[in-house]
Amino acid sequence: MRIKKPSPAMVVAIVALVMAGGGSAVAAVNFARNAGAVDHLSAVRANASLSKAAGRLVATSRKGVHKGQIPARFLDTSGVSRPTSFALGVPVNDNAVGGANILHSSALGRLTMACNDQSAKVGVEDPTMTIAFTNTSPNTINIAHVNGGGNPVVSGLAAGTVDQFAVPGSSTFRVHAEYGGTDVVYEGIARQIGQGSNNASCLVVGTAETVTP
Repeated sequence: MRIKKPSPAMVVAIVALVMAGGGSAVAAVNFARNAGAVDHLSAVRANASLSKAAGRLVATSRKGVHKGQIPARFLDTSGVSRPTSFALGVPVNDNAVGGANILHSSALGRLTMACNDQSAKVGVEDPTMTIAFTNTSPNTINIAHVNGGGNPVVSGLAAGTVDQFAVPGSSTFRVHAEYGGTDVVYEGIARQIGQGSNNASCLVVGTAETVTP
């Protein structure tokens, strides 16, 4: 029996079929390799270095207190508010002015509290507090403070200088510092403890919130 030679059209059809099958196989291999990837990018582990993670996806932590979360070092937090808290109790020195105690430090300056005795009588203490913000930056910054329900005091604060106010009793306060789009805002409570005794103290608690551009 004589087998007929395939026509040129048949040869082209067979080649096309083989090529199509091969392409499907390659596609299947590529799909298997990239399963779970996004835009052909596979995630690196949460403990990867910044250089290794550059341009790639980052997986969440698998265990620990941050399980299911992306580590903060991989996140751009510019423009994000970062709040923190502060609390400090200081005993009164009878008939004396206290030194400055740091409540919070930031890129713009340092918030402090001094606990003083405003009573002239020996053994009878009446706490008063001095809240101060020192500009530790090299620039003149914008500063505002509000003591209790009073009117805000707004000014420029040169580098190395201090904006301060007295809290003669228990009250609230607010301090707002700003320069170049960076804002630091303090909300606090100043409280007298043991007024009229020989063992009085000052307590300041509050929050500090920093926002950067």
